[in-house]
Amino acid sequence: MLTSRMSRHRCDWEDLAQLDPLFAILTERGKEFGKWDREEFFSSGMAEIDALMSRCGLKTGDNGRALDFGCGVGRLSRALSRYFGEVCGVDISPEMVRLASQFTPACKFYVNESTDLKIFADNSFDFVYCNIVLQHQPDKETARNYIAEFVRLTKPAGMAVFQIPYKLAFRTLLQPKRRLYSVLRSCGFPADFIYRRLHLNPMRTIAMSPSDVTATVSTRGGQVVHSYSDNFNRNSMTYMVAKA
Repeated sequence: MLTSRMSRHRCDWEDLAQLDPLFAILTERGKEFGKWDREEFFSSGMAEIDALMSRCGLKTGDNGRALDFGCGVGRLSRALSRYFGEVCGVDISPEMVRLASQFTPACKFYVNESTDLKIFADNSFDFVYCNIVLQHQPDKETARNYIAEFVRLTKPAGMAVFQIPYKLAFRTLLQPKRRLYSVLRSCGFPADFIYRRLHLNPMRTIAMSPSDVTATVSTRGGQVVHSYSDNFNRNSMTYMVAKA
């Protein structure tokens, strides 16, 4: 059974999937309210994954099985399929998964509403990737659960790569738009009106310190082998993790 926080989290992302799915996944200024060109959107995923694979030393072809956690409509899943024989994407929103399956039928997509990834067995993936997703979880404990699961799912010779901010700006910490969105939705206002007319959205942002991330990884027998500042968020790090 879903906790009330996860249930609210699922509803928020289902709202976003219905309202503006591409912008919800990649919040680039000027692309809100359906202004993303779909080809440009997916090309951004190709560029991101090409750069990441170059950093990891992987070339196009069948490098095994990959997981795209928080896949949305499959922006990164499609790009990962150039490097892996099988790509699975998971998301909390059924509508996001429906769109992903429609846009990229060659990949496998699953709805996952739990704070774990028990739909997959231990050591299931050669590569696990998660970008701009953990920061939107309802709380740090949920993010820790998923990070531990990434390690569990990664094969001994594989790698997990994920991103999360290590601190938040004061304005981001207050999150006034998200709070007001939630209040209005609970009062019965339609999501479309709140988003398009009032320009509010339900996205929350959390942060985890590098020491917290490292400790969480180690609880499942993993080791942070490299970390670096990412290009998507200020005060944010990407972690590359292998089995210890």
